[in-house]
Amino acid sequence: MKMRIVHAFHHYYPVIGGLERAVAGLAEEQAKLGNEVHVITSTYGAEGRPSEETLNKVQVKRVNAWRLHYPDLTIPKDIPKELLKKADIVHVHGHNSLFSIKILKEAFKLGVKNVCYFMAVNAFKDHPNLFIKFLGPYYGRRNTRRALKMTNLVLVKSIRDLEILKKEYGVTATYLPDAVPDYYFTVKKGDPDGFRARFGIKQEKIFLFIGRMHKLKGPHILVKALKYVDENVAAVFIGPDRGYLKETLNLAERIGVRDKVYMLGFVDEETKIHALDSAVALVLPSIADYVEVYSIVISEAWAREKPVIGSNVGEIPYRISHGLNGLLVNPSDPKALAEAMKRLANDKELATKMGKQGKTSVLTWNNVALKSIELYGHAIKQ
Repeated sequence: MKMRIVHAFHHYYPVIGGLERAVAGLAEEQAKLGNEVHVITSTYGAEGRPSEETLNKVQVKRVNAWRLHYPDLTIPKDIPKELLKKADIVHVHGHNSLFSIKILKEAFKLGVKNVCYFMAVNAFKDHPNLFIKFLGPYYGRRNTRRALKMTNLVLVKSIRDLEILKKEYGVTATYLPDAVPDYYFTVKKGDPDGFRARFGIKQEKIFLFIGRMHKLKGPHILVKALKYVDENVAAVFIGPDRGYLKETLNLAERIGVRDKVYMLGFVDEETKIHALDSAVALVLPSIADYVEVYSIVISEAWAREKPVIGSNVGEIPYRISHGLNGLLVNPSDPKALAEAMKRLANDKELATKMGKQGKTSVLTWNNVALKSIELYGHAIKQ
């Protein structure tokens, strides 16, 4: 049967990020399957856009909200109750988001069946910000317990979160990971020489960072690693600035590797795919559990048959099998990262083998959307 589905998260397009892309990927694919799909989100990052619009068959409703500095501390001023009442299922994303929790609470009060993605459960303990490190665990546990009491279907996209919910909260969650669009498997391979020429990259061997320029994502660790690799290796950074671009560039200048660093900012999907095709490997040097729930860029790299070097934080070690589809390194260890980079840069056969192995585990959004509809049906019948 076709459903009326309402998703909720504090950001949506034009805000671009891993979670935002995941919500859009699922919602758009569900709409393609003939369902009536809505997204409730805040106006943050979408100033100047209409409060209601349809994007790729998804009906987006933006509401005014308060924000207490951090995106997760976004609170809706207005909740569209009539929209929630008409929903067959309300799917909120992120139990640590106050925006999601408020929508979940309203759906629960209205008696509407609901789904919640639990992400980064108990993940504040290694946060470098001392304020968050000490108060975050209390905030996280409180939100987890509150959300569990109201949720009809508990979803996770991380095996880490699946295990913690079972062990520490006695809850058996359902695993439904993120995915990639079909075209990641079908777009023609890019030309590495053409890519390097387009962006003036002098070095032959590229290691690619895709993500927001934020300290927790560890761009500075990759920059430091460049000190320990040969002159023919460069790091290319793709993603929006989240306040850490200038500091990263200053670091590269101070340690003498600025000529090995290329900042491309936000790029379109075609350019990103060509960047992956031109790279030795994708690098995820993140330094905290909280920012690695389920990295879609890992799936994107594997879909293009590229290996991944990732920090041993969050969900990364649950996805990367060391030596099989990529390499794991300790977080905040640029020398260890450099050794992993050299290993793949000097062994093309190994890098190719790892990339092909990774590809076998990648799902498309069509796979995930079909499964989500099946799970919703079970939740509605409860």
